[in-house]
Amino acid sequence: MNAQKNQDSLRIVITGGSSGIGEAVALEMAKSGHRFYLTGRNEGRLKKVCDSLETLGCEAYFGTGDVGNEEDVDTLLSDVKSKLGGIDVIFANAGVGYFGNLEDLTIEQYDKQFNTNVRGVFLWLNKTLPLLKGQNSGQVIVTSSDLGLKTGARCSLYAATKHAVQAMVWSLRDELKGTGVKAATINPGSVNTQWFDGKAVDRSKMLAVEDVAKAVRFIIDQDETSNIDHILLMPSKN
Repeated sequence: MNAQKNQDSLRIVITGGSSGIGEAVALEMAKSGHRFYLTGRNEGRLKKVCDSLETLGCEAYFGTGDVGNEEDVDTLLSDVKSKLGGIDVIFANAGVGYFGNLEDLTIEQYDKQFNTNVRGVFLWLNKTLPLLKGQNSGQVIVTSSDLGLKTGARCSLYAATKHAVQAMVWSLRDELKGTGVKAATINPGSVNTQWFDGKAVDRSKMLAVEDVAKAVRFIIDQDETSNIDHILLMPSKN
């Protein structure tokens, strides 16, 4: 395994781990063991996912907090160190999205998206990279989007946050040259998650969360001889 090839069990931290892509990645990686720490805002859902992981024979912990709040991140990271003893994989997955014509979007929607999608990624990477670089091994994965690689109508702010994340990770990859730490983004198109609950969209044409989870696993399990930059996934039915 890329992140810690000489160990069978990886210490995997997932933000936004209570549902959707985060939950799916945890359950996918649980098929081969590993130890987990999940973060999110919904304690009940986090506990449910951790219970599922433990049923599969994995060690799993969780903590609640806001990825964009530095105090929350510091508290959660301290708990990660206490529970897992360190980190081999950080999957910065938490995100929010609001869509509409630019003039119809609100300041509150702007703040929520940039606070979670950009500041949240920065805080978790900023505070975990010293650990990874100190052990000279590890895998950073950030949930971006196909909209981190292109733009489109009615997605101006969301695409802007994902372009920011893409630039952050691509710059980081240059900074990590010569270390044993790797960084990548996962760039899915529309994924059938609770994001679309109550919305008039055809979810049958979307990616399944399992599609994304398998791609994330491919990054985590890559050999030491490769360094995946990003994986773009688009629904086959579009």
